[in-house]
Amino acid sequence: MKLTKRHIWIGIIIIVGLLIIWVMSHYWTQFSHLIKILIVAIIIAYVLTPLCEFLEKKLPRSFAIGLIILTLGSIITAFILLFIPRMINEFTTLVERFPLIMQYIRNALGTIQNRMETMGIPKGIQDSITSYADTFQKKATDTTMKSLERMVTGVAILPSLFIELVLGFYFLKDREYFGEMLKKLITIPSRRKILPVASEINHILHRFIRGEVLIATTVGILATVGYLLVGLPYALTLGFIAGILEFIPYFGPWLGAIPALIIAYLSGSQTFIWTLIVVLLIQQLEGVLITPRILSGVVNLHPVYVILSLWAGGLFFGIAGMFLAVPSVLILRVIIKHVYLNIVAIK
Repeated sequence: MKLTKRHIWIGIIIIVGLLIIWVMSHYWTQFSHLIKILIVAIIIAYVLTPLCEFLEKKLPRSFAIGLIILTLGSIITAFILLFIPRMINEFTTLVERFPLIMQYIRNALGTIQNRMETMGIPKGIQDSITSYADTFQKKATDTTMKSLERMVTGVAILPSLFIELVLGFYFLKDREYFGEMLKKLITIPSRRKILPVASEINHILHRFIRGEVLIATTVGILATVGYLLVGLPYALTLGFIAGILEFIPYFGPWLGAIPALIIAYLSGSQTFIWTLIVVLLIQQLEGVLITPRILSGVVNLHPVYVILSLWAGGLFFGIAGMFLAVPSVLILRVIIKHVYLNIVAIK
């Protein structure tokens, strides 16, 4: 049988594929680390693209991107070097007091269980609540310890951060080139249908991500300043947690407030009252002023869809699934809308 160019290319692809599989199986740790660096660099470039386009109206592209990357790198490095040590100290003290906090929660659940016995609630339900409390204590302890380990190794990620920022610089600088590469992966007949969908998804995700980052940063700063003013222990750590959990719609703000209220209760009634006032003020500002102004018209999902997506994301993928639930639904909504419009057009 005569070899053709097609056979040769198929053979090369098979050999390269087998080689990649062999490398991945023998050097999976290094390979996964490389993939992580690439993904983070792409995310950095994607999130910063709108800001870069704005600055490019007044500055040359390379200078604008360099200014953004330098500023971002300086902020992250300063955060790691200045705030991480204090947060580690707070976390360490918090871990030492963790058994006391969990004992308080168990006592509260014990009181609830006694009342349930008085109310005649079946023993099986009471046992389920006790079992859940034990599971919650173990998971909370494991999560706290893992968070502490990540914070301790914060300085060690600086080399990877430098590489991610450099790659992000080139992804930003040559974004049209990489965009054309992705476009070439789509067959020419399919581009007319796929590109409008991708463009709309890109527009919505940009607005959603920028809005969520701005909201989380604002709430985190307000919470930290408020906790410091009322003298709440572990203010930096609790403010950071409040900001991170703000990425979870509806439930995130309250989940972020629970640790602060528990610590405040253990610190005394006066601290608890002032902390509760701070939490309620931030919730009102976030719900009435901050979120409507920043995300107005972006999400536009009924609360039922948001709650169901959060539940499904948490059920199948844990905490990460809850963070990604809403953007996934937004993408799915755009795809379904365009599929429906194509079906109607065909009819």
